Amino acid sequence: NKMAQYTIQQERLCRLFNILGQLSPHSQLTVKELAVEYEVDERTIQRDIEVLERAELGIFSDEENRLKMGRNGYRKIQSWMTA
Repeated sequence: NKMAQYTIQQERLCRLFNILGQLSPHSQLTVKELAVEYEVDERTIQRDIEVLERAELGIFSDEENRLKMGRNGYRKIQSWMTA
């Protein structure tokens, strides 16, 4: 069903933007916490993070598996918001 597929894509896009908005050089989020927040499987969040990593925004996990965005990626996002 095309409408169901469209809705799923919309939900994913919204989730990606929301996750992106939560990441910073100092964020303390984990994949598990995001999965609980968005009521999806951890693997779904991992796939979302892989998509965001391909955008070359400097997203990484620290030694405690907390998701962060490098300063350059964070500045890039900020510039999009103020442009």
